Amino acid sequence: MRVSRLTAILVSLALLAAVPVTPAAAGDSWPSGTHKVALGVERLAGADRYETAVEIAKRNYPSWRGVSHVVVASGEDRARSDPLAAASLCWAYDAPLLLVRSSGLPASVRTALREMRSANGTITVTVVGGPAAVPSPVVAELRAIVGSANVSQPWITGDRYTTAAGIAELASEVASETARTIPARALVVNGTGFGDFADAFPASAVSAATGIPVLLVRKDYAPRATRDALAARAPGPVIVVGGSAVVSGATYAAVGGTSRWAGSNRYATATRVAERGRSHGWFTTSTVGLASAGPDALTGAINVGMVSAPLLHVRRTTVGPETAGYLHRARGTITRARFFGGPAVISYGLVQEAKGNPTQPRIVTPSRGTRVAKRARVVVTTGVNTTQVRVYAGNTLVATKAATSYARIDLGLLPTPAAGSSYRVVARNPDGGQTAVSASFPRYNYPAPDSIVVVKSEFRLYLFRNDVYVKSYPVAIGRTNAETPVARWRIDSKYHTSPTGVYGPRKMRMYRWNGSRYVYTAYNIHGTNQPSSIGTKASAGCIRLYNSDILDLYPRVPLGTIVQTRE
Repeated sequence: MRVSRLTAILVSLALLAAVPVTPAAAGDSWPSGTHKVALGVERLAGADRYETAVEIAKRNYPSWRGVSHVVVASGEDRARSDPLAAASLCWAYDAPLLLVRSSGLPASVRTALREMRSANGTITVTVVGGPAAVPSPVVAELRAIVGSANVSQPWITGDRYTTAAGIAELASEVASETARTIPARALVVNGTGFGDFADAFPASAVSAATGIPVLLVRKDYAPRATRDALAARAPGPVIVVGGSAVVSGATYAAVGGTSRWAGSNRYATATRVAERGRSHGWFTTSTVGLASAGPDALTGAINVGMVSAPLLHVRRTTVGPETAGYLHRARGTITRARFFGGPAVISYGLVQEAKGNPTQPRIVTPSRGTRVAKRARVVVTTGVNTTQVRVYAGNTLVATKAATSYARIDLGLLPTPAAGSSYRVVARNPDGGQTAVSASFPRYNYPAPDSIVVVKSEFRLYLFRNDVYVKSYPVAIGRTNAETPVARWRIDSKYHTSPTGVYGPRKMRMYRWNGSRYVYTAYNIHGTNQPSSIGTKASAGCIRLYNSDILDLYPRVPLGTIVQTRE
């Protein structure tokens, strides 16, 4: 490594060390099942993926000092496999990776190249990908900036598998010329699409840290170019990154796989790569890279790999259980994080989580937009840095419960907020961190703790028990010349009736309030053997339900239940 490059890295790490961090305290122990993440963080981002790639590259090369070579690749989704395999070439040349459009050089890239040339003199550029990915007019723009003789595009024919194999060969040649040693291994990943080659991003960090080549396969096929590259290099251990859902067992055998680094999904696979890379001594710093979007993960993987750090996947708004579990286990070892991408792909809340704040809780029950009775079952989900959940109805604390990370917490039946106020759910931890979420739920209007409300205009019956909304049922009501009266009633008699009769299998008689007491009437809530009448005005004033619904409702209704019929 050149002295200027070493100086640049030392300066970069010194700047990162200046970011406040929260290392694990001596004897620090959070409750079992909780994940503590508290890192010093920085965000590397630009206005788009191209400017973000420039900002990411600049992080390892402050003021572009020490840059003599640049690797350029397409930043468009259709050609994402080309920069994916470029990490070993960046390692060999000690070069940043910049992304371009097929329509031309982004302004941020033109500016960066001019600044590099101004700071260092001659700059050489290797274009990764053929003319379909980086067309000749774009190559001409590069030559106009750094000099025609200083730009090469070695792979102008062949597919992505051929390009990856060519990158491996060139990286090996450059390493030999500079007396650098690449470990005798190869990394094999699925290179067919983002959903499959998300596993390749953490592999790129290994490649950028070590020079180990990244070679591409399809799920069920090992291309000839990949097999030939492995045979020519005789690399020793062949590490397949990703589970059998992305690289099949047959393909694993075809490439001579000796180990598979994989988890249940892309997040778990990334943590597996990080763990294995550290055990091999390839990741040695206290830094980790975190990315949620493919283009930023590509350049971010090279950025952190070149300072001997792994790349992990996160969701856009939360660290996620797999990544949080790894960072929790690595407390005291991993103390700093680099986020790659702007707020559209790395939310403010996610950054705050990484600093030690609890994940904002989410109210899953009641669901948003639903009505509630005077009590409701409250269920919330938690995330990282959470050991306790508190629930307020308005300003009143109504529940406190211990919580684990990424759990579904059932807080039971709670009083609901008064009209005009909200539930407020607060996630807390022992370090004093807390986040909260509020949600409003309109209340039903019903006459008593045990009630039935029939809303005629909706053709709907609503059931409440012990001030809790239970269920609603579709109904038929009285026809135009025999309207169901709007009144207050009470269920004082219940009957088993003939399943084939006019009332269906069950009937509940409604006694009507007459100002001083409830009196017997001929009005009932019952089933029907005319199911097509449900949702219409069809009865002589009674409330009809489907037979299956009256059988469900009947045992839920105790004698004395108040009924209110409304327009």
